Parts: sequence; C-alpha cells; structure tokens
Amino acid sequence: GGAIPLMREHSRRRSIERALPEMLELISAELGAGLGLEQAFADVAKSRNDEAGKLLDVALERAQATSFSAALARFAIETRSTMVQRVVNLLDAALEQNAPLQDVTYRMSIEYEKLNTLLRMKEEKVFGQAFTMIILMALMLPVITGFIVGVFAGPATGYPLGSTLNALYIFSAAATGVTVVISGRMLDRLGQYVWTAPLGMLISTVLFQGVYLVAGNLF
Repeated sequence: GGAIPLMREHSRRRSIERALPEMLELISAELGAGLGLEQAFADVAKSRNDEAGKLLDVALERAQATSFSAALARFAIETRSTMVQRVVNLLDAALEQNAPLQDVTYRMSIEYEKLNTLLRMKEEKVFGQAFTMIILMALMLPVITGFIVGVFAGPATGYPLGSTLNALYIFSAAATGVTVVISGRMLDRLGQYVWTAPLGMLISTVLFQGVYLVAGNLF
C-alpha cells in the first residue's frame, strides 16, 4: 500500500497503454511483410526497451513451454491494464475467425491511438479541476479562515476560542480530506489519493494554525 507505489503503478500502466498503438502498427507492418503473428510479436518485443517490450518478450519466451495464446493472455494479465486485456481478447477472436490480422491490427492501432488521445485530454482537464479544488480547500480556505479568526479573535484579544478553535481545526482538516478523496475519484485514482489525504489534512491544519497565530500577533 501507500501513495507512491500506487502512483508508480499508474504511471507504469499508462506507459504501456501509450505504447500499445505503436506496437500494433509495427505488428501490422510485420504481418504485411509476410511474417506470422508470433514472429511479428517477437520482433516488436525485441525492438522495444520499454516496459511493454520487456513484458511481451518475457511472455513470448514462456510461449515455448505453453502456447502463443496463453503467452499473450499472461502478458495482458501482467500489464494489469484493461486496455491491453481488451486488445488480446480481440486478437484471440480474430484468430478464431480467421480474420485478416494485418488489417485488424492496423485498425486497432488507429482506434487505440484515438482512445489514448481522448484519455490524455480527459486526464489533463480533470486534473486541472481537481488541482484547483485542492488548492482552494487545502490551502486557500485554511489561510483565509486562519487570517480572519486571527485578526478578530487572536490570542491577544483574550476571547475564549478553545472549543471553537478545535472545531475550525477539524473543519479545515475534514474539508481537505474530503476534497482530496473526491479529486482521486474524479481522476480514477481513489486508492492513491486516499493515502495522500492525511498529509493534506495535516498541511491544512498547520496552515490554519500558523496563519491564525501570525495574524493574531500582527494585528
């Protein structure tokens, strides 16, 4: 568990998915040159030094002890990507139906390139919205609240704010935690963001307390 392993896993999976259209296009070209599907996959795997190429190379080596279809299925599972698993299922269906694999892989490369573009645009848009929400709730809200409370009811004023101050600490932390979790859900990275929520809550609380004390002493 933890935010960093989940972040790395997301980055690894997306790098594989981004490489998928190019791999399919190369496989289509190899098939057009007269190679068989297994040899085309092997050539593409050997030509790539990224995570997708390494996983595919290992899977094809295992094909010597099992079958090509089993090796592709294992490759899809080890990528932990639903996109790759979908591609492998489509290839299996094309093999069973004796479909023209060169055309199938080429069309798939185009479609998945479009899909990756849409996913990237969606991620950029949603990330901007989520980032803005976090900035407003985790940074701006505690700063503004702490400043107002510090100016009008700071330690020097002598107002008894014990329970009210504790409630404001809890509110600031809770608002930040909820915002971080919602942002994670928006980005489809809920697990990763749940792990980062406590840090955001701590930062928000410290900010509120710091601004409250500084504003109270200055004004």
